[in-house]
Amino acid sequence: MVAREQYERLACHLQQDGREHVEMTFAQVARLIGEELPASAYKYSAWWASDPKHTQAVWLDVGYLARPDLSVRQVSFIRG
Repeated sequence: MVAREQYERLACHLQQDGREHVEMTFAQVARLIGEELPASAYKYSAWWASDPKHTQAVWLDVGYLARPDLSVRQVSFIRG
């Protein structure tokens, strides 16, 4: 199981990048957090939902929304 601290690496990355629109593959996200994403991240858009109750939704903390494309295993982080 991935710890919140590992997902916070993603938040730091997005904050440092600072662009309005950041595209990443699921593999890039996994490398950044240092752990494979759970199977649900590949199967369900809801895993990427903008729900602050979700441990992984750290992108909200730095002002982004996540828009996944499960078919190509990519996610767009868009400054909200």
